[in-house]
This record gives sequence, structure tokens and C-alpha cells, in this order.
Amino acid sequence: MKKTILGLFILSMLAVLAFWMPEATARSGFFDTFCADCHAGVSSTCAGCHGHGVHSDSSKSDMNVTGVTDKTTYSPGETVSVTINGGYRSGWVRAILYDQNMTELARSTGPTGMGGGASFPITLTASAPTAAGTYTWNVSWYGNQYDLAEVGGTTFFGPRWTPDPNNANHGEEIVSTNAFTVTAVAASDINLNPASLDFGMVTINGSATLTTLVENLGTADLNVTAIALCAGTSMEFTWSPDAPFTVTPGSSQTLSVSYSPADVGTDTGCLEIASNDQATPVVSLNVTGTGMEAQPAVLDLDIKRFSATKRVSLTRVKPVAFTLAVKNAGTVDGTAPATLTGIQNNAEIYNESITVSDPVGNGGLRYEFPPYTPLAAGDIMWTVTITDEDPDIDTATATTRVIP
Repeated sequence: MKKTILGLFILSMLAVLAFWMPEATARSGFFDTFCADCHAGVSSTCAGCHGHGVHSDSSKSDMNVTGVTDKTTYSPGETVSVTINGGYRSGWVRAILYDQNMTELARSTGPTGMGGGASFPITLTASAPTAAGTYTWNVSWYGNQYDLAEVGGTTFFGPRWTPDPNNANHGEEIVSTNAFTVTAVAASDINLNPASLDFGMVTINGSATLTTLVENLGTADLNVTAIALCAGTSMEFTWSPDAPFTVTPGSSQTLSVSYSPADVGTDTGCLEIASNDQATPVVSLNVTGTGMEAQPAVLDLDIKRFSATKRVSLTRVKPVAFTLAVKNAGTVDGTAPATLTGIQNNAEIYNESITVSDPVGNGGLRYEFPPYTPLAAGDIMWTVTITDEDPDIDTATATTRVIP
């Protein structure tokens, strides 16, 4: 009886051993049997198979491939080091580093590209993006998909498992790295506001001054190192202050430019402003002006507009009202008499004078004469005249019809 029980125990153990042996044998010799021909001349690896290269333990129930950057903040173009790790067995693996758009940046494949290189953890490097922002790159383990599915079980694949359409039974486990930031390099940014100055007409031996703002739209100090006339620009243009000077980020410096013509004619050119703005190291301020002969000091009050009430009735007593608008077209301020006369039925019925003026450049002023109440029917012809220093005669007329 004891022999029978012992025999049954031995048979059961052999059955269990027979059940597990195919899996154990297939795993331990898989590389030598199925991979060595393609990967000739390199050592065998356990981590090159999905079953050992992407799981944290022998239960094979998770996926532990990771990619971690050496820093979280980089300057544009700075070297980013990404450490890729995973699996629970040793041996060389193929690891790949991708950018945020899944463009390959680097890979570890061994000296011939067919394996025999580094094992996890593997560090790959690439240059940080040149544009400022927050980025998340990607890494992958690449290898044979041999896992539990090949021995009667179910393989645990990551959500981004990607079979290789050009290499049967191979693929990638792709995961994202941690996010990192690329900071913008502090830089100056020059701007002229306005970018051109027009001095118009300026009297010979006189002077006119206009200004522009040298603005710094950047994030670093703007160092203006030189200001000079462009080639062919008249020395009748001068400026202040001269370089060097510094404009802090977000602020501006007023640059005053003067035009002092020495002769009649138009002068056109520019000022070249050099700075440490790497994108635009030299900017131009365009300038133009025209020299003219000095004008004599003349008071010239012109009539812009004159009006009188067009129609009145003797039965409804309503006075005639007058409005006079004058403008100084001369070169000096002053006053002059304006005289209004009225002729009705060949007789002068009205004659009044007032004093008028308008400052140079003001654009005009409005005046009123004393009103007139008609005593008889008939048209009245009104004539207003301004007597000033200008030789031209400034006269305007209007008519009022008076009915019974």
C-alpha cells in the first residue's frame, strides 16, 4: 500500500513538472533558438523579450517602462538627458527616445545596430527645443513580444503597445516622460516709435525738433551702442542724447532730432541706431525736411465766410444779423479793422467797423456786427472789407431782401 501511494505521488510530481517544463525551457532558450540568427555575434539577452523587459516581476501583470529627464527646466538647445528603465531581468535592450511629435531623437542598439549594447537603465540625450514652452517627450522599449501569450497565458501590454509592421512578433512599449519646461532666453528688442520724422518746411538758419521713442520690447536690457547719420544724410540733422545709453525692459528713451537747414531744398536721409538686439542689431530712423527762405512778418487776415439774414419783412420787425469768420494766413499775430457797409435804393444805410484778429495757426475766429433793422422795402447789398498789412483786398458780399 505504501508503495502504491509513493508511486502515485511520484507520478503526480512528474505530471506537474511536465506541465511547467515547456514554459521554462522556451523562456530560457528562446533567444538562442529564435533570435540568434538575426542577432549574430551578440550575447543573449533576457530583457530583449517582452516577458522580461517591460514587467516589474515574474507575475508579468504590469508594465514598468519609464523615462525620466535629468532636469525639469532647460534653456533652448540645452542637452536633455533621459534615463529609460524597465523590466526585471538583465540583458541588452533597444531603447528609443522620441520628441513630443514622436520624431525619433536617439536610440540604443549596440555597436552594429543589432543589439549587444547597454542594458537598463539606459540614458539617451538630445537637444531641448528652441522655442519656449512645456514639453513631454516619449521613450520606448523595443523587442520581441514573447510573453505569457506564447505559453498559453495572456500577455499584459501597455496602452501604447505598437507592433512593428516590418518585423513580425516585434514591437514597442511606448510611454511618456515627465513634462519639462524650456525657458525663453532673455533678449532685448528695439523698436522706434515713430520710425520716421518729417520736419516739413523750416526756415533757413532756423531749427525744428521732433522726437521718437527708443523702446525696449524685450526681456533684457537694451544697450544702444552707437547713433550715426546714414551714408549721404545731411549734417543738418542732429540728435540728443548721443549713445551709449541703456533702456530697461518695457521702458523707453526719448531721442530728440533737430533739423537746421542751411539752404533752400529738401533733405532726406536716416539715422542708424546700433544696439545689442541680436535679431535687429541696426535700425534706421528715417528723417526728411525742407529748407525755405524766411518769410516777411505780415498780418494777413482773410475772410473765411460772411453771411447776412437773407429775407426780412417790414410787417414783422426783425433785424438783419451778420456773421464774419476770419483766418490769419500771415506770419505774425495782430488786429485789423473790418468794415461793413449796406446800400439800399442807391443810398448807404449802414456803416459799422469792428476789430478782428486770429492767432497764426489757430484756424479761424468768428465775429458779429451790430444788427440792422430795415426801414424801407428793397434789396440791401452788404459789403465787408478787412484792411490789414497784406496788399490783397479782403472783401465779401451778401444780400438781404426786404419785403413790405
